[in-house]
Amino acid sequence: MCDKTKLTEDIETTDLSYYFCNNQSGFYNYIAQYAASSSVEDDSKPLRVHKVENIINCIYSPNKPWSFYNAVLDTNICQILQESHHEHDADRIIQQILSFASQYRCPIRCPVKLTALDTFRLLRRHGFLELPVESDAYQYVDFYHLERELKQIDLSSEITISELDDATQNDCFEKKSEWGRVLCESFGVPNLKIYQLFYSDVWSRVTVGPTTPIRMFAATIDSRIVGGCHVSFSNGVACLFNVVTLKAYRGKGIGKALSLQAMICAKEAGYRYMILQGSEMGLQVYRKLGFKAIHPCKLMIKLSTVAWYFKILEMILDAIGIVRLQNLMKSIKKSSKFILLIFAVIISIIIARMLM
Repeated sequence: MCDKTKLTEDIETTDLSYYFCNNQSGFYNYIAQYAASSSVEDDSKPLRVHKVENIINCIYSPNKPWSFYNAVLDTNICQILQESHHEHDADRIIQQILSFASQYRCPIRCPVKLTALDTFRLLRRHGFLELPVESDAYQYVDFYHLERELKQIDLSSEITISELDDATQNDCFEKKSEWGRVLCESFGVPNLKIYQLFYSDVWSRVTVGPTTPIRMFAATIDSRIVGGCHVSFSNGVACLFNVVTLKAYRGKGIGKALSLQAMICAKEAGYRYMILQGSEMGLQVYRKLGFKAIHPCKLMIKLSTVAWYFKILEMILDAIGIVRLQNLMKSIKKSSKFILLIFAVIISIIIARMLM
């Protein structure tokens, strides 16, 4: 285990989302060790990492706008620039970050600490939009004060929950590759075949096991992966990522069993706090497991394609429950490219005004 600074003291819950974002950066950085190159020309790996001006860390997925791995990995850019005496270079550094995003034809996201107002204003000045985040999307559990006993639930005899381990399992490469396909299908990623290949390529390269900073659990039926999750240990906390179950196998307790296995793993490793960002579908399960809501970080995004304007608006409409307008969006998306472009411009104006 590489994390030597486990957070054991009491902490304000308002700070936990910041720890989550830092852990997520560690999660992406670990993936990048195996699946990313630092060269624009080297296309042998699916991801790219850049330390812009040797200060700000970024990860990109060339030509993959629906990848999770398009992000600035620092949550308080202005503070970092100030500490490194580069505060006057802020605009130039943001422009460099965006130039890579343009070159790789992908959006770039940036989580921002709630108190990092200078960073928020800097990103807004360069055209970043604030993504809507549900108020209870970020959840945490404090194992020191967890009232329920942590023990695995009974599942159907055909379902097995196990940890993947490159060091001891000869078929681990194939299972990680299969996991990439399950991840895409579970999240409903567009262009499924393309992105299944992409995520399979990424995860088949990443080393996992009981002694690595990322631990990976899979749910199998007849040796076929039907679900899974990741636990990331870094920056003092444990974080739960990518809890998924294929649609055909939902309702069998698999997601709950995976989450419990991750919680048991984190507690046994000596962590006090586990944090996650949950979907609406999973929040009820997490609450029953003892998780509580915390204030989310701001999530900023710079869009690279017209399609992303539709995605952002759909997320906003979903957050306020306007189903009819969502359906209208889907019908408009089938219209001509000219109408698509005009509508995208209108959307950008609406969003900009909403976020002012």
